[in-house]
Amino acid sequence: MKGLGRIFLIGTLLLIVGVLWAFTMNGIGTKEWILLLSGTILGIIAGMVQGWVLNLNKRGKIGSGMKIFGIVGAIILLVALKVTINISIPSYLATSENGIWVSIVFAIGGLLLGRSYYSRLSGASVT
Repeated sequence: MKGLGRIFLIGTLLLIVGVLWAFTMNGIGTKEWILLLSGTILGIIAGMVQGWVLNLNKRGKIGSGMKIFGIVGAIILLVALKVTINISIPSYLATSENGIWVSIVFAIGGLLLGRSYYSRLSGASVT
C-alpha cells in the first residue's frame, strides 16, 4: 500500500503544481481550462487501464508481453488523443511552450491518479 500512496501523492502534487503554474500564465482562459480538464480525465482513464492490465498480469491472466503492450498502448493512446485534441481545438496551450508543458503535467498527474484509483477501487495492490 505504500507504493500506491506514493503514486497518489505524486499525482496529486503534479495536479496542484499544474494548477498553480496555469494561474501564473496570462493566456489561460475557459477554453484552456476545459482542455486541461479533458487531458486530466484522459490521463485518469489511461491510468485505470494500466492498473487493470497490471492486475490481470498479477493474477496470471496475461503474460508479461501483453502487460507491456497494455501499459505502453495506454500511454500512446493518451498522447495521440491529447495531440488530436490540441490540433483540432487550437488554443494557447497548443501554441506556447509553457502551455504544452502544463498540459503534459496535467495528463501525467491524471495518469498517476487513475492508476492509484483503480488499485484502491479493485482492492488489488498494483505498483
